[in-house]
Amino acid sequence: MSLAALTAAGLLAASTRLSIEGHWRGLYLLRPAEGARLELKDDLLLGDGARLVAGASFAPIRRWLGGEAAGAEAGGPALSLDWDGRAGRGLVRNRLADGTELVTMLGRYRDSQGGAPQGLFVGGAAPEVSADLSSQSQSGMAFHNARGWFHVWCNVNEAWIDQDAGRTLAPSAWRFLGSRVLVEDARRVVLESNHELDAAGGRLRMDRFAAFTAGERAFQLSVVLTWLGPGAVRYAYLYGDEPWVGYFGSADGNVGWVEEGLLPFETEVDPVAHRWAGILDRKTGVANYLGWGGGEVPSEVYVSNFNGRYAPAGERVPLASNEVFLGVQWREQRLQPGEARSYRLAIGLADTDPASGRPRRPGGAP
Repeated sequence: MSLAALTAAGLLAASTRLSIEGHWRGLYLLRPAEGARLELKDDLLLGDGARLVAGASFAPIRRWLGGEAAGAEAGGPALSLDWDGRAGRGLVRNRLADGTELVTMLGRYRDSQGGAPQGLFVGGAAPEVSADLSSQSQSGMAFHNARGWFHVWCNVNEAWIDQDAGRTLAPSAWRFLGSRVLVEDARRVVLESNHELDAAGGRLRMDRFAAFTAGERAFQLSVVLTWLGPGAVRYAYLYGDEPWVGYFGSADGNVGWVEEGLLPFETEVDPVAHRWAGILDRKTGVANYLGWGGGEVPSEVYVSNFNGRYAPAGERVPLASNEVFLGVQWREQRLQPGEARSYRLAIGLADTDPASGRPRRPGGAP
């Protein structure tokens, strides 16, 4: 090797920060997010792709070694899991009865603040998808059939609000305590992740459980909040998404739906009269599903053009933004030290009624 080549290699090494975590999903050289040094990583999250200089995925090698879930093969309904318990990241592949595939990514993204949530938070993509800005309909929760890949859910918009302090905490701000696989076979997968966060009056423990069943289009998410004290707490818990149903990056053609029909305008959905809602993409016919039966009844469910606000139904504001949003909120929640409260959601892909062509609750979902 020439002196010039050695000098160049030395300069590159000196100007590169190593972020090797032992995941070995590939090798990726990234432009600096801040500062002047390049970054070399062994994993790539959704949101990192814009900084990518060069990289290579190890997915084919990992599949050959049995370390990564392969695509669905012929046969009946079946699950396959690729989960990194230490990092709290991975994916679940669900082969449906008709041979189509529903893939759910968990904890594989960067949020709008640049943080990377760890645990059972829907969102993200495999490294090879994160690196390719043209293929990101395969991110979040994605559905694959003979026509290709369709986007179902994006990175979740979730928050815990300390209402006394007026402080909002997103998942990337919650301390990740760990995760584990409780059940794993071809018929059923159950995962757990554990978190803690600080509030003005003390600490909150959050335990999350995700249960998948082969062939079912929705998984069950249970979130248990335990207030550790020392004083009482008043809080709000928010869950929602601007899912870009159909194709990643576009809400064109997205409208809300409930059991009785479509919701083309901003509106509140009565959380007692209804137990589920979703967003339909009129162009592709793909619709997602969000159910809230079995736990605390939400204070508010709404469909709107933007997160956090909506016009009264009487104003008939069309859903016309690129951020069509479905939100569920539990406000004015109170816990005493040692007290716990559970929130349950079913998150997935809606069925299609063969007679009307409208979306409907998927089989097996609450």
